Amino acid sequence: MTDLLIAPENYISGYDIIDELGAKVKKIAKKVLVLSDEKVYKIVEKGLNSLENSEIIYTKEYFNGECCFTEIDRISNILKENGYDAIVGIGGGKILDTVKTAGYKAGVKIITVPTIAATCAAWSSHSAIYTDDGISYEYFNIHKNADLLFLDKKIVFEAPVRYIKAGILDTLAKWVETKSSTLNLENKNVATEIAIYLAKKTYKDMFEFSKIALENIEKKEYTKDIDIVIEDIIFTAGLVGGIGGEACRAVAAHAINNGFTIYPDTYNKNLHGEVVGFGNVVQMIMDKRDNKEINDLVKLYKEIEADVSLKGMGFEDLSDIMLEKIVNKSLYKGDTIWNAPYKVEFEMVKEAILKANEIILKGEYK
Repeated sequence: MTDLLIAPENYISGYDIIDELGAKVKKIAKKVLVLSDEKVYKIVEKGLNSLENSEIIYTKEYFNGECCFTEIDRISNILKENGYDAIVGIGGGKILDTVKTAGYKAGVKIITVPTIAATCAAWSSHSAIYTDDGISYEYFNIHKNADLLFLDKKIVFEAPVRYIKAGILDTLAKWVETKSSTLNLENKNVATEIAIYLAKKTYKDMFEFSKIALENIEKKEYTKDIDIVIEDIIFTAGLVGGIGGEACRAVAAHAINNGFTIYPDTYNKNLHGEVVGFGNVVQMIMDKRDNKEINDLVKLYKEIEADVSLKGMGFEDLSDIMLEKIVNKSLYKGDTIWNAPYKVEFEMVKEAILKANEIILKGEYK
């Protein structure tokens, strides 16, 4: 049986459209709770005004900074106790994942408004949950996509360039991991074949467009290549997970990222995609990919100035004990590393982490 959660119920995207948010929300909700932070609220002021102009009753709530069940339950209770019929999340991945999970628990409509293109969280039907202290805890399946995904590309374009660079690294993982998770899959159905095609496409697009897109962002010139990269990070990458379902799974790249969260103070100096970028190289080593494929990826990292070495991530003083804890966390029984098409062992992961760092620093794999 094929059981897929492919896409948000409604997907609205455009450039400089934030003042249309109210009109779109009004079609599905009359009373909404908005979750964001002080900085983002200032950025989307026109969007909030549009809610008021559309006669939508709304209340602003402030995110506590972590997508954890403590925060999810707090928001869910606010939704249930005050009769809201929808929740609007405006911001990055942790805010959007919190909104998706809290909205699901409260049984209300879910509206995601990404302000950065750093992950496909606005699209996906699962949430990455952390402990109150910021350590990876689990992936929570919310059994639905957002009722509305509203993407203003102007806001994403004007965000610090570091976010979209992290999104590029995270999007590269779609093919790095999909190639591995589908390696031994027999009798691929049409949906899986489409997902594999899209994962390959996003990978190729990042090689073709990411460098020039980042350069044009620095020049403050919105161009077609930027549009392609933004759409790939949020739309196409999200679609891979939706269409691919249980076949196209995260594997080691994301599990390695989760492993590093065991040291949240250092990990949180990074963005999710940056650590996943390191995990991509670890994944390729574990998969025994050919030298050219690994070298091409590391070369791209250099071209877009993505330093995802241990030093670049703030883990240059990694002790043997720290490395052991990171590996063990990556090997947590419920994590994605077990989707690998081969037997995974502690020493394999440890050696791959050290080798990945060496390759990234040298810029070449021989």
